[in-house]
Amino acid sequence: MHKELNTIRVIKEYMIQKKEINVSTKNIDDIYNLFEFISNKGRDKFHSLYILNYLYNFIVSEEVAKRKTSARVFEDLLAILLSGVVTDSKSRKNIKSDVPDYFGFTKDKIAGNKREKIDLLFNDNYGVSVKTLMQNNKEINLGSFEKKVLFDGLGVLEYLTERKASKKSGLGLGSKPQLKKLFEYLENGDKYSEFRDRLINMFDFIFADDMILAIKDKTKLELYFIKGKDFTKLIEENSYKIEDLLTIINRWEGNSIRIDREKLIKTTDKKIILDFSILDKTIIKNINDFDHLLHVNYIKYFHEEDRAKIKNETIQNLEELFEKFDKSFKELS
Repeated sequence: MHKELNTIRVIKEYMIQKKEINVSTKNIDDIYNLFEFISNKGRDKFHSLYILNYLYNFIVSEEVAKRKTSARVFEDLLAILLSGVVTDSKSRKNIKSDVPDYFGFTKDKIAGNKREKIDLLFNDNYGVSVKTLMQNNKEINLGSFEKKVLFDGLGVLEYLTERKASKKSGLGLGSKPQLKKLFEYLENGDKYSEFRDRLINMFDFIFADDMILAIKDKTKLELYFIKGKDFTKLIEENSYKIEDLLTIINRWEGNSIRIDREKLIKTTDKKIILDFSILDKTIIKNINDFDHLLHVNYIKYFHEEDRAKIKNETIQNLEELFEKFDKSFKELS
């Protein structure tokens, strides 16, 4: 965990004291309100700029954006600011959920699919899924969605491959053309209605939790705050016709389902765009410059003879930085 998160823990306590954020997180609106404050009303405050600087340097900048670790870094930040816990395989096992009797003997698999989706847990009872992706990635991997449960008893288990479709039929899960043929096969066999009912029931349970979607784009971060019920409603409303369903579902990869990003985004009007290009025009630029100087001087101090000069240079730069703080104190505080 980055040492900067220790500073953000302190920032969080000040924000709670000033009633800029809540003590606890109860719903997706609380999460949205945090970023609305950072990007709007509190955008010039020091603590907002510090959080933006962290987001840029460790999650969005080109040096780190494509790393898989940037997603976990984002989760750590959210957990600290919003008084939550980042789930892992161990803690997920302790998340309880009542699986509807509809799923019969497959309850354990369905419960596992649901638990896997929760990345952040608040107050032991409110779970949120967090998805991060690059701007050029137009599909979202939603994780496990048990295909054998979904298609069980429909006479298509032999076609449930995602890489190569059946040579004779072209049925499969690995692309929209394969899925189209698979769904049409079910429709022609009078089994599409049964498939649709099962699909809706699985989506309603597995994806009932709210979601944060973060799209990284060079000097910007687009954030979408999506209610689980709005997402599952999207699936239900577009599942009557095969053509409509295929505007949302792209394919399976392994046991994971992938969907169209734009369709998901349209289910919410809660959107925040964080613009990091402003940072170099603020006091944060001076802080970053001093931080670099400080760490360079740490090394110089122990390896060069004129230690007094290095010490004086560091102190002088620190004093200059605090003079700039004083000049902008009212705005930054």
